[in-house]
Amino acid sequence: MAAAPGISIVIPTLNCARSLEIALRSIRGQRYPAERVEVIVADGGSTDATRETARSWGCTVVDNPLVTGEAGKAAGLAHTSHEIVGFVDSDNELASPRSFEAVADALADPRIAGAEPIQFAALDTMPALDRYFALLGMNDPLVLFLGTYDRECLVTGKWTGVDHEVYEASPAYRKVRFRRERLPTVGANGFFTRRSIAAAAVRDGYLFDVDILHLGTSGPFVHVAKLHLGIAHHYAQTLGQFARKQTRRAQDFLYFSAACIRTAPAAPPRLGILLFTAATLTILPLLVQAAIGWVRRRDRAWLFHVPACWITLVVYGTVTLRRLLGAARPHSRAEWGR
Repeated sequence: MAAAPGISIVIPTLNCARSLEIALRSIRGQRYPAERVEVIVADGGSTDATRETARSWGCTVVDNPLVTGEAGKAAGLAHTSHEIVGFVDSDNELASPRSFEAVADALADPRIAGAEPIQFAALDTMPALDRYFALLGMNDPLVLFLGTYDRECLVTGKWTGVDHEVYEASPAYRKVRFRRERLPTVGANGFFTRRSIAAAAVRDGYLFDVDILHLGTSGPFVHVAKLHLGIAHHYAQTLGQFARKQTRRAQDFLYFSAACIRTAPAAPPRLGILLFTAATLTILPLLVQAAIGWVRRRDRAWLFHVPACWITLVVYGTVTLRRLLGAARPHSRAEWGR
C-alpha cells in the first residue's frame, strides 16, 4: 500500500492563542498519519501566548515580518516541505476528522488544482452571528448578490452562483470546473492546493487566497474538488466586530489596489452591487431572504441578515464616497493588533 501523501498546513497568526487552540485540536484530531502532517505557523509578532500554544502542539513557528494574513500565508508557504498545502486560518475548525483523507484522495487526480469543504459548519456552540454567516455560506452579505460565494447557502439553495460543470461525483466530493475568467471566491478557510500552484501566486511577499487559482493555473478551465464536509469559521461574535472587519476589508482593498500587488480581476459586477443596495435600502427583499433561510433551517441567527447588510452598505458606501472625494487613503496595517 502506498504511503499517505504528506500534507503541510499553513496558519497565519497574530494574538490569537484562544482560537488557535481550537484550530490545532481539529487538525491534530484528523484520522490521518500524524507523521505525514506538518503545521507551519507564520506569526506576525504576537504578544500573547500564540507562539507558545503553537509550539505546544508541535508546530513549526516562523516569523511574518509583514504582519498581515496574506503575508503570513506566503511566509509559511516558504517553509513547507510537502506538495499538498492547506491554508487554515487561526479561527477555523475542521468539522470532520476525515478532512485530510478526502483532500488527499481528491488531489490524487492531477487535474484538480484545489479542494475545499463545501459548507461552513453552523455548530450549536457558536454565537448566533457566527451561525448566521455559516448558514448564509459567506462572511460578506454583498457576495450573496454578486453570486461568487463558494459554500452552501440556505438562501439560494446553491453552493455558488458562478456557472460551473460537475463532471464527477462521489460520496466524498464532487469535481467541478470553472472558466478561469469567472471564478468564485475559492481559496480561504480550509483550502488545499499544490505547493507549486500556491507558489506561483505569491506577489511581493503576499499570497491572496482568492488569487491562488487565477494566478497559479493556466488554461481556459480550473478544476476544483468540493468536499462533502464542513469547516467552522469563528468569524465575529458581535455586530461591532463584524463592522470593524468590514471596514478593514474595504481599507485593505484600497491599500493593495494602490500598491498594485494584486493582479487577478477584483472589480465586482455592478449589477450585483446595485441589487444589494436596492434590497438593503428597501429591506423587504432581505426579509424575504431571511424567511427562506428560516424555512430551510429554523435558527434565530437569521435575525442578523438585515443589520449585517446595512452595516456592509454603510461601511462600503462610506469608504467609496471618501475615495471619490479624495479623502480616503490606502490603509496600512502597521499597528494592526489581531
